[in-house]
Amino acid sequence: MAGVPMPGLDLIKTFEGLSLQAYPDPKTGNLPITIGWGSTRDKNGQPFKLGDRITREEADALLMAQVANNYLPPQQGIAAWAAMNDNQRGAILSFAYNLGAYFYGASGFETISRVLRNQEWHNIEAALILYRNPGTNVEEGLLRRRLSEANVFLAGTPGVALSAAGQKYLAGGRTPSGNRYLSQEAQAYLANRPTVSGGGGVPTAPGSRLLSLTNPYLSGQDVQQVQQALGRWGANVVADGYFGPATAIAVEQFQRSQGLPADGVVGPQTWARLQQSPPAPPPAQNRLLRLTTPLTSGSDVLTLQQALGRLGIAVTADGIFGSGTDRAVRQFQASRGLTADGVVGPQTWTRLQQTPSTPPPQPAPSFIRVLRLANPYTRGNDVRAVQQAIARAGIPVIADGVFGPGSDRAVRQFQASRGLTVDGVVGSLTRARLGV
Repeated sequence: MAGVPMPGLDLIKTFEGLSLQAYPDPKTGNLPITIGWGSTRDKNGQPFKLGDRITREEADALLMAQVANNYLPPQQGIAAWAAMNDNQRGAILSFAYNLGAYFYGASGFETISRVLRNQEWHNIEAALILYRNPGTNVEEGLLRRRLSEANVFLAGTPGVALSAAGQKYLAGGRTPSGNRYLSQEAQAYLANRPTVSGGGGVPTAPGSRLLSLTNPYLSGQDVQQVQQALGRWGANVVADGYFGPATAIAVEQFQRSQGLPADGVVGPQTWARLQQSPPAPPPAQNRLLRLTTPLTSGSDVLTLQQALGRLGIAVTADGIFGSGTDRAVRQFQASRGLTADGVVGPQTWTRLQQTPSTPPPQPAPSFIRVLRLANPYTRGNDVRAVQQAIARAGIPVIADGVFGPGSDRAVRQFQASRGLTVDGVVGSLTRARLGV
C-alpha cells in the first residue's frame, strides 16, 4: 500500500514468526485465532478460525494491511517523519511494531522521542539499543533487533553509519558465556557501544542523592545505574539516565517485592537492596519448552530453533522462545500430524531429530541458476543459501528458501552496498561477492 516503507516490513518479518495455518493465541489458548505474520482477521475483517490456511502471498498481504491501517498512521505524527526516507521510516516502523504503535512521546520513551524530534541521527544507534530490556532473558534478541533497525535506518542516512562494534556483532556468531542472558559477542559490543550525546545529566556518584520523580526529570549516571540494577531484577525499564514515570513505577514495584515502603524514592535502603544479586533461575535440563512469561531462553531453545530452521521453517535462532518460535513449533507439529500445542516435549523432540522420509519438493537443478523475483516465487536450497549469506552481511532477510519481495529488496540493498548493479538479480557477480 502507498506510504508503507518496505524496509520496515522486511525487518518485521525477520523478527516475527510465520505460520500458514491458524493457531490459538499462545497466552489464552483460544481466541484470538492467529495466522500468517500475526494476523487475527482476514481481508474482509472476519476473525480467523482453527483449520484455516493461507498462502505466503496472502500472509504478506494481511501484514501489509495491518501495518498500513494500525501502525503507520501513528508514526506519521513524528515531527521529522516527512523529512525521513524509506529506510529511516522502515526502521522506526519495526520499532513501533515491536514496542507499540504509540511509543513516540510516551512515558519510558523520552530518549528515542527526543532523538527523533531533533533529528539527532548520530544518536540513533545509541538511542535504539537502550530499548532492549537489559538484564532479562530477552535482552540478546532485542539487542540484535535494535541493531538491525539501526543498521537499516543508517543505510539511508548520509554521513552516519552503524558503529564498527555494531557491524561486527551483526556479522558474527553467538558464543555462550557465563552471563545467562548475553553471548560473548553481545558483551563485547555493549562494552564498546556508542552512548547518547547531548541532553544527558551531569555525572553523579551513585547513592549520593535521593532519586525520585521530579519536574524536570532528574538525570545522571546514578539514575542510569539504578535503571540497570532494576533491569537485572527483571524490570522493563530503559537505562537512559532519566528518572521518568516508567522508572518511578519500576522502583515502586521493586520496593513492594522487597517488602520496602513503595514510595518510588531511591534512598540508601532501596539502593542497598538493588545492589544485591537477584536469585538465579533453576537450571534448565530436560525440560518442556513452551511460550511462557517471562520468555524461556537457553541452549536447548537455540538447538530447537536450529532444528526447525534445517527443516525449512522460518524462525530466528536467538535462543529465546518467543511468539515466533511458538508459531514455528505449531507449524512443525501440524505438518507431522502431532498435536499443535506449541509445547516441545519428548514426542516433538523425537520427530525433530528424524530426517523427513519425503522432503518438501525443492528445485534441484544440475546447474547454478540465476535467481530473481518471479511469479510464482522461486523456491529452493540455493535461495536459502543466498538469503543466509545476505543475513551474514548484516542485511535483514528471512532464510526460508522463498525468493519473495523481501529477498528482492535484500539483494538490491546488498548490491548497492558492494557497488554492484542494483537489479535484484543474483547472477555470477552477486554470487561471487556473497561467497555462494
